[in-house]
Order: sequence, then structure tokens, then C-alpha cells
Amino acid sequence: MILAKLFRYLSALCVLILFAHQATAIQLNGTTDMHDPSTILKDGDRYWTFGTGGGASNFPINALYSYDLVNWQRGPSPIAPNTRPGWINNKVPGFDGNFWAPDIIHMNGRYYLYYSAFSSTSGMRSAIGVMATTSLNNPNWQDLGMVVSTVDEPKSASGEPVNAIDAGVFRDVSGNVWMVYGSHYAGIYMVQINPATGLRLNSSRVGVVGNNGNWHEYEAAQVQFINGYYYMFVNLGECCAGNQSSYYIVVGRSTTPTGPYLDKNGRSLWDYGGSTVMSTSGNYIGPGHFGYLNNHGQHLASIHYYDGTTATGWPGRLDLLQMMIVDGWPTFTRNYTLNSIAEPPTSVSVATGRVIISSRLSGKVLEVANADQADGANVIQWSSLGGTNQQWDIASAGNGYYTLRAAHSGKSLDVFNFSVENGGDIRQWSFLGNQNQYWRFVDAGNGYYGILSKYSNLALDVFGYSTADGGDVVQWNYLNGHNQHWQLQYVNGTASSAKSSSSAATSRSSSSVATSKSSSSIATTSSASGAPVLSGTGDYPSGFSKCADLGGTCVVSSGNGWVAFGRKGKWVTKKVAIGGSIACTVAAFGSDPGGNPNKCSYKR
Repeated sequence: MILAKLFRYLSALCVLILFAHQATAIQLNGTTDMHDPSTILKDGDRYWTFGTGGGASNFPINALYSYDLVNWQRGPSPIAPNTRPGWINNKVPGFDGNFWAPDIIHMNGRYYLYYSAFSSTSGMRSAIGVMATTSLNNPNWQDLGMVVSTVDEPKSASGEPVNAIDAGVFRDVSGNVWMVYGSHYAGIYMVQINPATGLRLNSSRVGVVGNNGNWHEYEAAQVQFINGYYYMFVNLGECCAGNQSSYYIVVGRSTTPTGPYLDKNGRSLWDYGGSTVMSTSGNYIGPGHFGYLNNHGQHLASIHYYDGTTATGWPGRLDLLQMMIVDGWPTFTRNYTLNSIAEPPTSVSVATGRVIISSRLSGKVLEVANADQADGANVIQWSSLGGTNQQWDIASAGNGYYTLRAAHSGKSLDVFNFSVENGGDIRQWSFLGNQNQYWRFVDAGNGYYGILSKYSNLALDVFGYSTADGGDVVQWNYLNGHNQHWQLQYVNGTASSAKSSSSAATSRSSSSVATSKSSSSIATTSSASGAPVLSGTGDYPSGFSKCADLGGTCVVSSGNGWVAFGRKGKWVTKKVAIGGSIACTVAAFGSDPGGNPNKCSYKR
């Protein structure tokens, strides 16, 4: 075992050294002039981003596309020159026809583009509208109307108006859609979006960034959920002054989408907090307007910068950096290698219908632990017992992807918390149509398949090569090992090309194994390998004693090392070495089973 671990470590080290030598600064080519770039989205074989326009008579909204994320060219403006939606004339009198700082999101088969209109001819007036199309490559844009405006938004408690620009649209882990917006004046606010219409869901709003409702200098906010936290990226400093710009990006984080967002020192971004994560570096002057792209498990950040190689710093240009989370906070680099744009290995089609999915390694089947009906229930392997929690309904989602829904609950196989990391949990969740709920199949030979997530491009993997009942199922780089091969046995007479086999491989055919598991089943019992059975309805499982409140540290001095996190009959567990400790936080345990105020306990 020690030699095996050493081999895995040395293999990983060699890979890291190889990439360190190969990594070079990514330089974008072609047409890269861009200011306030939106989130990058892919439609078919093309990546698209949208930005502030180049003038009402030129291109009112800037649109760039690329086939490889490196070479870019201009596409058509979503709004034709010298035109505008009619509603803008009343809400933004004096608008010059050049739209600012759009953002884009894909919902229910359509792309929704949120754009800003601004005028200062009769006092500050601004508004955000939305338009939609079924395709970016062959667009048929339809304007859907106004989302928010200065004239309709209440002023802050100190009397400052809301500057309704700089939309940032994101989806939380429950599938709810939110929009952050604002610049200077009253603050940056957040409202919920109705995915069916693209418009505001209700009149509620939350202040998330600013100076407690007083004048401030934040703008260009965007939120991204990664590994247990929502990260709020936002700009400070002077924008739009070419090589004299002092723009820089700060960040705060929260465990809930609406905040509060705290910086590294614990100061709220609503109270003028923020930890700097990106500023001028050489010829990359005044970086701003963060956007996120998951490139097959690689975190990428799009920004604009002012070009220090020109006399004035203009034009603003598009840039693409790699983002890493280090000790819970984002860092960025331009020296990296892009993950492959292609999606090897090649996907294959499978028959739809109800199936039992069995592991080539163990012969055991994929099941929802304890036949749990709840969102967040863990997915494991177990001996076949014939239950509907061990059966899955495969349905085509188009373009070579499928949904997999547990027959007993109707809920979807789901990459939990939108993880893109090796070892990320696989759970069941209500079907929301998000990319972490779409899967593709690759031919592994002899009637077996690899099953890969559309979101992370990682494969279903029996954790640690377990052959035991309760062996956990996670996601991992596809290494073509037997613990990543699955047989489809169709129920109710559906034809299948999968070959039946009950043999269990006894050798490890890949060199990478996850070293830790973020959580076990969210339930009152746990069938994960080695985990204790939990019972009770109080703040602590039966037989467990309190060791810390939320935010504290649990020191494990005796017992079997299993620590429970949660309350009122719902817990997640994690193993800690005797004499060790663990933070009593959502981040440490990977999920929020009971809601605040969670507590930690262990069996002494």
C-alpha cells in the first residue's frame, strides 16, 4: 500500500513538472478589442462573448467568437446599428444608442443577453433590458423588455439612486437564477430572475456590495460558485482611462448566493470590504469585468485590460487567465496550458429506457443510498437487491448527452455543488436542466461504458477502487480503469448492446486515487464504507457529543474519529485522525445539511 501511494505521488509529481515546463503565457490573437466582456458561452463549435458597443452607428453591442479560445473574430451585433428597443426612450431619455456591459446565460434552450443603457443628459438615468435567441451562431434575437431601471428602483436609505448597469447573471446550486447590478451611487444589488421569462421574478432585492447605501466606487460585479463558496468579483479604481486606468478586482465570498460576502479579513463587501486579487501587471493595465468559463474542469477567467504596448492604452482588449482556488481564495495566472477543447474519448449513443448500472470492478450496482428521496442524497454502489433506488431512467437530452434519473425518486444524477474537481461528490437532485445533470457515454469495450459529466468532463468513478457495499461514487479524470467502467442492464425488455458480466477486476489500472472524501450521505443514516450509522433527531447523532459550534474548531481526542456536522437529524460526516482537528464549517464538510446554526460532534 505504501509503495502504491508513493507511485501515485511520483506519477502526479511528474505530470505537474511536465505541465510546469509546457505552460506558457496565453496570448489571444485576431480581433480582441473588447470592453466589459460578458461570460463566455459555447454554442456548438463556437465560443461567444459580448461587450460594450463600438457606437450606435457601428456595432451597438460588441460580439466576438472563437473556435479555440485563442483566435477571435467579430460577429454581428445583437442589436442592429442605429436601433434600440422602444421601451428605452421612456426609461433612459437622452440615451445615445451605445449599449454597455452585457452578460449572458443559457436557460431552457435559449441564450439570454442582459444589456445596459445609460444617459446623464437629464441626471443619471439607466436601465437593464434582456433579449433572447435560440442560437448564437445563427441568432434570432427577440427583445423581452426591461428588467430594472433607475426611475423604478427605490433609492437607498441615504437617498442615493441605483445606477442600473453592469448586469452579472448566475445560477446557484439549487438552480435559482440571480442578477447582480449597479455602479457607484446607492450600491450593487441582487434580484432573482425568472428562468421562464428572463425577467425579474419579484420586487425583492438585496444590497450585496457598496458603502451601506452611501456613495461608493464599486462596479462590474459577477458571482461564481466554486467548491462550497459563492465568490463575488467586483471592480474598484478608475475605469476607461486607457493606460492611466487604475482599475483592479477585489473579491469576497459567502456560503449563500445573497451574502453577506466577506473578504479575507472578515469585512463585508456591503461595508466597503474586498480583498484584491488582480491589478495592473506590466502591459496588462487596469484589469476589469470578471467572467467565468469552465473549460472541461479548468477554471478560466475572462477580463478586459488596457494595452500597455500602445501610446494611449486603447483599445481595451480581451484576456483569458487561469484561476485556481488556493486556501479558499482565487489566484490567477497567464502562464498555463489550455485544457483540450475537444472532448475525447468519442461519445457513443445508447438506448434509452430503465437500466441497472453495474460496476465492472465490483459487479455492484449504482444506487441512491438508503432509497432516500431527498435532494442531496448520496450515490454509492451496493449489491443488487432489485429496488427502484438501484434503477435509472436514461433519456436523450440531445447532442449526444443524456439525463439519468433515479427510478424511485425521479431525481437526476448530479455533480454536487457544480464541482469540477477530482473526487467531487455525485448525488441525486431535482432535475433543473443544468449542465452538471447531463452525461455522455464512451465505449470502454466488451459492453462497458465510461459515463462523463457534461459540466466537468470527469467520469463516474468508484472511489478508492472499493469492492464493498457502500463504496462511494465520485467523479474523476477518465483513466479507463475498471472502476470507471459501467454495464447497462435494461429493465422492462429494452434492448441493450451491453455485455453482462459479474466479474470483479482485482488490479488497479489507473494511477490516480482521490485522497479525501468531502462528505457522506445527507441523511439520518450513513451507508458509506466505514462510516458510522447515525440516528436521532437532535443537534447531535445518538451517542455523539458536541465538540464545536459553527465556525469553531473540533478537536478529536478519542473515539473512532468520525465527526458529524449538521443538526436536527441531518448530518454529514468526515473522518479525522485521533489527535487531529477539523473546522466546523460548510467549506470543511462540503455541504450544508441542516442549515444554520450547524454544530459539530464526535463519538468520544
